[in-house]
Amino acid sequence: MTGKVNDRSETGPLLLGDMQPFGVGGRRLCFTHPYETGKCVKVMRHDKGPTIRGKNSGIIPARFRRAYNNNNHEQQVLESLFSRLGPQMSQHLPRSYGVVETDLGTGLVLDLVRDHDGNIARSIRELISTGFSLADFKPAFDEFSEFLLKHVVLTRNLHDHNLVAQHRDDGSWRLYLIDGFGDPAWLPVARWIRPIGKNKVRKRIALAWPKIGKFAASGGVTQEMVESSTWGQGILNHRG
Repeated sequence: MTGKVNDRSETGPLLLGDMQPFGVGGRRLCFTHPYETGKCVKVMRHDKGPTIRGKNSGIIPARFRRAYNNNNHEQQVLESLFSRLGPQMSQHLPRSYGVVETDLGTGLVLDLVRDHDGNIARSIRELISTGFSLADFKPAFDEFSEFLLKHVVLTRNLHDHNLVAQHRDDGSWRLYLIDGFGDPAWLPVARWIRPIGKNKVRKRIALAWPKIGKFAASGGVTQEMVESSTWGQGILNHRG
């Protein structure tokens, strides 16, 4: 998934401010890397309404939840996974290349999933919202699930907007998880004891497909949902 454009050495921060992010999440913006087509840069959002989840939480005040840095956690989890799995990790997960300073704050550099034609791959959420049949992605989901189970890759709940489907040159699809890495449990027993971890992975998988199917049956993302949301609903702004 990597592809270096040039070896330009930058002494200052990456300039992202004049670029349009291709993805807008609840807490982060995602940009194509200015110099490397196979990588993206995730930066924290600093606008006034970065997350619905923070606003709706009755346990932890939103101002404290927003201080949580997704990039730090994601970097730690992905680098730990790479040290354990090596290059085979790139079959279904992005690799972390560390952090870089940008004009929008510290950014995390990751692999960027692209289709065989070079366009940025779309989420299952976007694909089913634009007319694709969910059944088209079931073989890819099964392969992805086998990978998670085999390597006991712990995740948060698997959502359609965090699963990107790469369209390959033979017409098949391959799924990649782009967010929601790691075990959110305060006591990480699943990380310490493999059978417990595997059972947790199995439960995540069992819940995911029916939930995605229910969303697909509802008709997918509507324009109203996009316009009323503080995040991009898993729909790309561009595929450049």
